[in-house]
Amino acid sequence: MSDENKALIRVWMESEDDGQPGDADRLGDYDAEFEETSKNFHRYIHHHFQGKEWGTYSEKKDQKDKIDEEWFISSPVVLDETDPEYLCEMCRHIDFGALLTQRGLPGTNQPGTNTVIQLQALPRVLDAAIAKNCSFCSLVRQAFEDRCTPEEIQASRNHDDKFESMRLTVLDDGPDYALRLEIMLANLPKRVVVQMMPPDPKASFPLQGAPVRQDKADMERLGAWIQNCEMNHQGKPAVSISKLDTLRVIDVGDGCIVTVTAPCRYACLSYVWGQELGTRLTFDTKAILEKPGGLADESMNLGQTLRDSIEVTRAIGLRYLWIDALCILQDDDDDKAANIAQMGAIYSNAVVTIMASTNSGPAQGLPGVGDTPRSHAQVVRRLQGITLAAAFHDPRLPYDDIEASVWNSRAWTFQERHLSQRAVYFTSCQMHFTCPHESVFEDTVPGLSAEHRPKPLTDASQFDSRVMALMHHIWEDPTQTMFGNKTFHIHGRGSKAVSMMGTDQTLPSPIYRAVPVPSHGDGGILRLEGETLWKAYSDAVAMYTRRKMTWQSDVLNAFQGVTDLLAQGVNTEFWHGLPEFAFDQALLWYPQEPLKRQSHEGAPPSWSWAGWQGHTTYRGRGWYNAAALPPVNVVRWLRLVQPRELVQEYIDSEENPTREKIVEYAQRIAHGPKILRAIGTSTLYHLDVENDGWTHCRDTDRNEHYYTHAAYPGLRFTYPATLPSKLILRRVSPLGSLFFEARTVPAHFVDMSTTPHTGDPGVDDFLQLGLNDASRSFRQSRRPWEHIIYHQGYRAGYLSLHAPLTSPEGNYILVAMSRDSIPDIAPPLGGWDVYWGLEPRDAQQEAFFRWEWGPDERRMPAFGPFGKDEPDARAIIENGDPHWEAVRFGGPAMMTVYNVLLLEKKRAGDGEGGQWWCERVGVGKMNACAFGHAKPTEELILLR
Repeated sequence: MSDENKALIRVWMESEDDGQPGDADRLGDYDAEFEETSKNFHRYIHHHFQGKEWGTYSEKKDQKDKIDEEWFISSPVVLDETDPEYLCEMCRHIDFGALLTQRGLPGTNQPGTNTVIQLQALPRVLDAAIAKNCSFCSLVRQAFEDRCTPEEIQASRNHDDKFESMRLTVLDDGPDYALRLEIMLANLPKRVVVQMMPPDPKASFPLQGAPVRQDKADMERLGAWIQNCEMNHQGKPAVSISKLDTLRVIDVGDGCIVTVTAPCRYACLSYVWGQELGTRLTFDTKAILEKPGGLADESMNLGQTLRDSIEVTRAIGLRYLWIDALCILQDDDDDKAANIAQMGAIYSNAVVTIMASTNSGPAQGLPGVGDTPRSHAQVVRRLQGITLAAAFHDPRLPYDDIEASVWNSRAWTFQERHLSQRAVYFTSCQMHFTCPHESVFEDTVPGLSAEHRPKPLTDASQFDSRVMALMHHIWEDPTQTMFGNKTFHIHGRGSKAVSMMGTDQTLPSPIYRAVPVPSHGDGGILRLEGETLWKAYSDAVAMYTRRKMTWQSDVLNAFQGVTDLLAQGVNTEFWHGLPEFAFDQALLWYPQEPLKRQSHEGAPPSWSWAGWQGHTTYRGRGWYNAAALPPVNVVRWLRLVQPRELVQEYIDSEENPTREKIVEYAQRIAHGPKILRAIGTSTLYHLDVENDGWTHCRDTDRNEHYYTHAAYPGLRFTYPATLPSKLILRRVSPLGSLFFEARTVPAHFVDMSTTPHTGDPGVDDFLQLGLNDASRSFRQSRRPWEHIIYHQGYRAGYLSLHAPLTSPEGNYILVAMSRDSIPDIAPPLGGWDVYWGLEPRDAQQEAFFRWEWGPDERRMPAFGPFGKDEPDARAIIENGDPHWEAVRFGGPAMMTVYNVLLLEKKRAGDGEGGQWWCERVGVGKMNACAFGHAKPTEELILLR
């Protein structure tokens, strides 16, 4: 189970003070909820359709004093098969109007808070010959055929489950939204959501359906969305990174490129350049393109996407359009650099950005604009006096037309998407408009707030499979190993519980509850509001590094607009893509696939994710509501003193130094050894000033510590940042090197299948990185580039290399970078008073000045080893957490984990500060006591 999935599930152990907010307590009251819904459920006669006819789940003698479900029509009207509203034997007994207008109706065969109707109807729905004239069956069939491959449809036809092959679920997002109907067919990966079209468009309700033409996108509707945002969303002002003085744009009225004074009203285009070499602004084309009508010159070859975007700009009443290929001088490096630096301002100040999200090149056009067709028509049917339409998209899920597109896989479009205040996506079937306040689909009546979180998916079988993974992860959780037995209550299943028992079944079995957390369905949007700045940054890196880039040298250029967005109003810097405000944490990125070292001239250093090609992420906080303090730094940072600074110090210290002496001194230091100076830890981590205005806050919904400051209104920080009046202490040298003192231990790759363990304490002064130990991980849950860390054969932690090991030879060291904890299932083992009482700033003070670098008598000792037992050889479900042998190294507690980097030592004659330097090749977490048993030494590190 990934960190992303865990962050969408609330998990806690039942106790007198489990620390759960009111909503979770309400959700957790399964027994009372189940009793109430069960009582209501048994008031009804429950019907089912099996094969060819309707029946009931109960015998006639058991139906006394019971009533039919409100949605069931016992004696329906039978229309002629030629009637367009004709319904088959199955569908005519279902009152679709009742399902879509009455809340809280009972389902067919089990109690629950959702209205769920299960039908054995697969052959009828998917085979046009059986119910070819049924209005509802044909709607479902066509909608699934539009969304699934022929192979998927055929596999579902072959499904042999006689008990359930089709399920209708009423989706109720609350009284402010219309009811919708979700349809699932056995073995099909997609779902269909059906909306009711309003009888009177002027009296429509949010989430009802809206008509969509296949041949033409509704530009009037798009203009209304933009106007509504500009006129009615002023209570929540848009974010603007910076203002522009002038801007080169396309004048869509005069058909030429002009330079205008900013601010002005303009649109932007985001698209994929592809392989087509259409017209671009160069010194050769500049004169023609700047003449009125120049864009229509026969020598100019504009791609259809560019032409269509010009038409859209005109249609929504804007005069100017910005397109990178035509508004940046492509053969002028200075002009390109200036525009790249302004990219954040260009996109964030646009009225709207036109997203060509279906295209892989500029020749394909915008679906629904000009002559560019849309791939599918809206599926609409009339039945029982109402009109139903299949929605093109389920807002609970990421929009595949956008998220899985070539456009969304490109690095440059990442910042274009996230910097735009308003965006209209031209998908294969409809337009989708977003702004900070609303999310709108062309086929749906507007009114869905951008902050609205749809209810979680209601697929019981899918949730059951997730619960099994949940139980196994909780069972293996190092913070819960003291409980030999565990009981799990499954959300939405009343009093049903599942228990997992250890060897001693007489031991207590604490109850764990798991509840899915509603989330945004868009999946790929960077969110700042309500999140810490660190969370926004880590999400951005995870999304950005998934993407492809033609020129690897653009890796930081294409991310600059995002860093500008994150840094707006904050006194901070980004060093090779890593933020100064959370630099220690930002060093701890993890590869999600084998990486390749960047090799172009000026490539970022190995300690930055930007120095490697491939997908990288940061470890999360565990479950949504986990008790987890942020890591605290344990290295002593140094800085390389620049010659200019030394010369100035010489001038200040000498009385009337002559020019000759100054030159002589400058030459001497230029050829002398490099000088390093310590960066004051108290100043660096804001420990030296009391009452500096930072407020420690508690997010009791997520159980997360965070800080706020009046100087940074509306922003959350995991740790106090540099205030506007303070000097930023740079840790990175001009050449991109880092200097610090740290505790290190040699690391050797070892064949664990042939290497015996050593039970005696303190024998080995190195750590083992396991080879040939696949049996220690459950069902290959460890990827090829991931390794277990051992000390003397005892499991001690977990390591992720940047790429699978090609040779075990090398001079490797593990470096302790920060102290950390394993995210704790609520309530934390030490209790809430201890957890909330230890502020991150206090933890930093304690860890650095006492545990790590204080006098010997105050330092945290390496406890244990506590025995010579045989190593535990059982297989562990790996999820990146540092499992270790508690019998040997002690159990989990607060700050008993080291975040470690695996560095490879390399020698060179021109190294800064010495004759050797290090390259980062891995990252991991391990038990701090096990690290201490390996006899670490203090070492000066030069990391490039």
